[in-house]
Amino acid sequence: MTHSLMAMTYTWWRGDDLPSLPPLPDFRCERVVDVPLLTKLHNLTPKKIEARLEDENTAYVAFLENQPTGYGWCGAKSVGVADIFWPITPPNRGLWDFATLPAWRGRGIYPHLLQAILRQEQNDAEKFWLGHRVDNMASKRGIEKAGFQLVNFVVLTSEQQIRLVPRGNLARSYEDPQGLSMGFADVADEDIVAFDFGSLSDDDLQLAS
Repeated sequence: MTHSLMAMTYTWWRGDDLPSLPPLPDFRCERVVDVPLLTKLHNLTPKKIEARLEDENTAYVAFLENQPTGYGWCGAKSVGVADIFWPITPPNRGLWDFATLPAWRGRGIYPHLLQAILRQEQNDAEKFWLGHRVDNMASKRGIEKAGFQLVNFVVLTSEQQIRLVPRGNLARSYEDPQGLSMGFADVADEDIVAFDFGSLSDDDLQLAS
């Protein structure tokens, strides 16, 4: 039975190491509630930005040379991808919807932004979770450089259901909020193939009940 690998999830827990990163002069990270700025950065409607802020999401913006260069969200209630969301409960935080603006890519902003968020949030939360699409190698490198550990593969089963497949530290894998919502599966590496994102349609995914 073949499963399609769609994404990977990672975690960082309070007390884990924060690896040293190459210096990035003039970098700073700020919590932002400026809806017009966030709307412009995300290319989303003000209504969607406001809905995120009202749903216990904190927007963080990375600045370099006093210019906004990237952003990400820290969710205390729910996080998601596209139209698929799952709950977040204490002491967890979900990190989601990160992007570095095209003109600023290649400078190592993403891991600096992630570590800045961890430093600001770790007094209020203990466990942080995030992921990336399996074909996004830039995100993978940034997440690993920031000090996160791989915990799960996200697969689409042959029954068109999303499941998480534990990898790495199993005790942490089974605490992943996405897996607690969607379910886990025990799948061998040889039964996993890369997902073809070019064939994805809106009706392809059926969440587990």
